[in-house]
Amino acid sequence: MLESVRIALLDIDGTLCRGSTAIPGAAEFVERIRNRKIRPVFFTNNATRTPEQVVSYLAACGIGAQVDEVSTSAQFAAHIIAKRVGARAKVAYIGQSGLEWALSEQGFVLVRPPAEPESSGDTDVSHVADAAVMGLDPTATYGTLTWFCRQVVRIGWYMLTNNDARLPGNDGFVPGNGALGSFVTTVTGIEPVVAGKPNPDFVRYTLQRFSAEVEEAVVIGDNAATDIRAGLAAGVRAIQVRSGVPLPTDGSEADCVVDSVADL
Repeated sequence: MLESVRIALLDIDGTLCRGSTAIPGAAEFVERIRNRKIRPVFFTNNATRTPEQVVSYLAACGIGAQVDEVSTSAQFAAHIIAKRVGARAKVAYIGQSGLEWALSEQGFVLVRPPAEPESSGDTDVSHVADAAVMGLDPTATYGTLTWFCRQVVRIGWYMLTNNDARLPGNDGFVPGNGALGSFVTTVTGIEPVVAGKPNPDFVRYTLQRFSAEVEEAVVIGDNAATDIRAGLAAGVRAIQVRSGVPLPTDGSEADCVVDSVADL
C-alpha cells in the first residue's frame, strides 16, 4: 500500500502515543517512512495544543516532528469559521491554547468566557459574538458551559473542533470533546458543525495545504469511526491500528488493519 504514497496523515493519540508515552515502535516507524521519502503529517483531532506544542509533545515521546508538519482540527475549525462569517468576526469559544492560537492566527476577535460566568439567572449575550466554537477544555465549568450555551442559542449554530466521545489515556480513557458537545446540544437543541475527523473535508484541507493528491496519500489511525471513515470518505486509503481506543475492529472498512504502526 505504501509503494505509491508520498504523504501519510498520522493520527497521534492512540496511533503514535498513548498519554505521555510513545506506542512501542512509533518513533522508528516515523523515521522509516521519512527514509522512504514519505512525508509524515501529524493529523490530529486534538485541538488543545498549538502546532509548536504538538511538536514538543511528540519530542517528549521520542518522535521527531516539525511545526509545518502538523494539521489540527483547531486550524481547520478556524478555516471553516472564516469562510462562514469572515476573518475579522468575533468568535466565542471554550478551549485551550491550541484553539485560541488557531483563532488568533485567522485574525478573529476572541470572545472569552467571563472570569466568573453566571450559571443561573439572566445574562445578556446579545451582539457579543458572530460564531461559537468548542474545543476540549478540562477546566470548563457549569458556569462557562452555561455562558457558551447562551451564545449558541443566540447565534443559532456552533462548531465543535471534534466530536471524539473519549480519548486514550495512560490507563484506560478520558472523556473527549464530544462529551462536552453532547451537553451543549442537549441544552440548546442545536447540532454542531464538526470540523475534525470523520469530516472528510478535514482530510481534503490537509492535502491541499501540503499540495498532495488523494492518490498519493494514506490515513493511519486507531479509530474506525473517525480516522478511517474520514480517509475513506475523502477517497484516501486508510490503515487502522489496534493500539488506541479499545473499540472493535471486526468489520472495519479500512484497507488494512494491523496491531500497531510498528507492523508497517
